[in-house]
Amino acid sequence: MKKIVVGADPFPPYQYIDKKGNIKGLDYETVIKQFRMAGYDPEVYIEPWNIIYKKFEEGKIDALFQVQDSPERLKKYFFSKILRYAVTEVVTIDKKLTEIDTYDQLRKYKIGVIDGFVNGKDIDEMPDECKIVFADTESLLKGIESGKVKCGICDKGVKEFLIKDTLKILSITKLTFKRPLYVMFLNQKDRDTFDESKNE
Repeated sequence: MKKIVVGADPFPPYQYIDKKGNIKGLDYETVIKQFRMAGYDPEVYIEPWNIIYKKFEEGKIDALFQVQDSPERLKKYFFSKILRYAVTEVVTIDKKLTEIDTYDQLRKYKIGVIDGFVNGKDIDEMPDECKIVFADTESLLKGIESGKVKCGICDKGVKEFLIKDTLKILSITKLTFKRPLYVMFLNQKDRDTFDESKNE
């Protein structure tokens, strides 16, 4: 089997390191199974996005999984067939904000976003002064709870995995959207081999 180095950021329940130091998660299991079916022996790293993405750009990692495409990334890298669709929510603890029905209405509030994440045109093109950047979903949710931001953009599955009963996070349901996630490769041949294994 051919060695391939694969990475992702911690995003429970999809990929994370458990208390025993083992990598777990739904997307992790799906992707690793497909790499093995494609004839690869994957060596997997789970690290914060800013670290893992830099290693990928430097060529130290061959593929990243659970990645959203963007015009810039599509010019430089090779994307697999869709891994799955993720549900992204705008969340808050302020009940009044749940009535918001357009992204423009968010511009008057501080919005929490996760460092390095692509959130779609409506959020990504908002002025920087509207946004406060957090390292991960957990710190973003704490930022909402503490009042540092009025709302934040996060993955529904991760939010549900992390929230405690005491944290009353509400969704601004009219702004919920789905986004496709992929495996992103440095090498086109690796991408093609990976995709072909899905059809077998």
